[in-house]
Amino acid sequence: MAAGAAVLMCLSTAAEADTNHGGQIWGSVQVTAPIADDVFLTAEMQPRFSTRNAATAPITIIPPIVSWRKSESLILSGGYLYAFIDGARLPHDLHESRFFQQASYRLGVIGRLGIRAQTRVEQRQRSTGKDWNLRVAQQILLATPLTRKESGGPVGVVSAELYWNLTDADWGARKGYDDLWTFIGVQYPVSSTTAFELGYLNQRQRQVNGQANMNHAAVIGVSFQLAGKIVPPKVVPTTGPGLQPLPDREPVR
Repeated sequence: MAAGAAVLMCLSTAAEADTNHGGQIWGSVQVTAPIADDVFLTAEMQPRFSTRNAATAPITIIPPIVSWRKSESLILSGGYLYAFIDGARLPHDLHESRFFQQASYRLGVIGRLGIRAQTRVEQRQRSTGKDWNLRVAQQILLATPLTRKESGGPVGVVSAELYWNLTDADWGARKGYDDLWTFIGVQYPVSSTTAFELGYLNQRQRQVNGQANMNHAAVIGVSFQLAGKIVPPKVVPTTGPGLQPLPDREPVR
């Protein structure tokens, strides 16, 4: 309860501040390759196009992430991310290096609604300072088929992801609330190995010098699985490494 109250207080404070609104288009191309039954490599590139006042990362590159599927309900991953960051309200030639470890796990099913969560720990460093920042990101994701088909059709997705800094850094990171990402969209598999994702993302960043940034982004993504025939699960909460079950295993819900 105390943590929830703290989050609400931070969000209320940010809402009262002068907010800079920026428009964006976020692209995403993700490729996943299984190297064993339960081990996956994933690479991703995220180009972003923005209005001049948006605080954003024009290009984010995620080299291969290693993921291990412990079970159909738990996937453990680790990797590295590089982001070139720009914007009218940010320093020029700013870039970020980030190592992260994450767990993606199933919380349950209510009818045809799949509920998943993802917890990620990040170690971040930016070119404008020397300190490393420790941050935690917690996501809750809901997904359900939008047609009567149990698999192979469009899937509606709603998620919220809270970013919370555990340490300060000389380049600007401060303990406490950092970002809140809220997404609503549709995933549509076009084949057994390819899926598209379309939606809207709202990114509310923490207040800095009396002003908060809020980005409004149209999200356009495509993911590819470099594998043979993949049996789709009944409910796919999100595309990503290891979420597709093997033919002889329990469907992911």
